[in-house]
Amino acid sequence: MVKYVIKRDGRKVDFNSQKIIAAVTKAMNVTEGGEDIVLAAQIADVISKLDREEMSVEEIQDCVEMELMKSPRKEVAKKYIAYRNQRSLARSAKSREIFAEIIDAQANDITRENANMNADTPAGMMMKFASESTKTYVDECLLSDDVRDAVKNAYIH
Repeated sequence: MVKYVIKRDGRKVDFNSQKIIAAVTKAMNVTEGGEDIVLAAQIADVISKLDREEMSVEEIQDCVEMELMKSPRKEVAKKYIAYRNQRSLARSAKSREIFAEIIDAQANDITRENANMNADTPAGMMMKFASESTKTYVDECLLSDDVRDAVKNAYIH
């Protein structure tokens, strides 16, 4: 039975079948057949009973797709897959924005953060990409609350 979900940022949260039901019904609502709460609940139930203690968001979404494809509502599967692809593109665009900001940065805090590394060189840019793109993950998943608060309040850097 699935107990935990591993989010994209690495956090481990409790499994909530209502999120599956909500996602499936949203896809159903943009089709001619409309909402079928019974089918959505059946799909969530099948996934919740898998012999796995934890699953990633991607694995759960893959299972939802497979269950929708097995159902008579193939058009819902198409809408679900299309929405999933759209969200993936949006996540990629956000990453590209971070990189574009670093590339376009002149003399600011991002480019002057490390006196030992010239951010104008290719190696320096790569280090800045790595640093900036992992900050959120480090803040949310690796730092304890007291350390995060100390950084936020500028007690440590």
